[in-house]
Amino acid sequence: MTGRRIVSIFLPQFAMERWQKAQERAGNAPPDDLPQVLSIDGPHGPVVHAANRAALLAGVTTGARVVDMRAFCPILRVDYADPGGDQAALARLALWARRWCPWTAADAQGLILDTTGSDHLWGGEAPMLQEIEARLSLLGFSSQLALAPTWGAAWALARFG
Repeated sequence: MTGRRIVSIFLPQFAMERWQKAQERAGNAPPDDLPQVLSIDGPHGPVVHAANRAALLAGVTTGARVVDMRAFCPILRVDYADPGGDQAALARLALWARRWCPWTAADAQGLILDTTGSDHLWGGEAPMLQEIEARLSLLGFSSQLALAPTWGAAWALARFG
């Protein structure tokens, strides 16, 4: 295929998965069935920045006020998020992703890779995307990937395609 090839990697649970890995390393990992959120300061009090699977299944939504989420999920555990640490970790992950192509960048909630001319090194586009997803999974991160000729199209496909 000719033309530009941009891969967008959406990491929807990056903040929570990074926090969970840090808790596991410290020996403080909460049970998987306990609803857990990470919060940041909002204009009217703390808001949900990230939520684990149990919290999402309980109806907790990102961006909602913590006090509102506790109204229908009283056992909700809340810890502070580290958005600066998340962005620094994404920047390191962008450097790590240069194994697939020479140009990578951290994006809000993910990565952008310009794989133009690199896919043949991995056996084509599909095997390259499978390799990227598998490597991220081994690191403990869930991901949604998309490949398109423009940054915007790849971004949208990874999140909504």
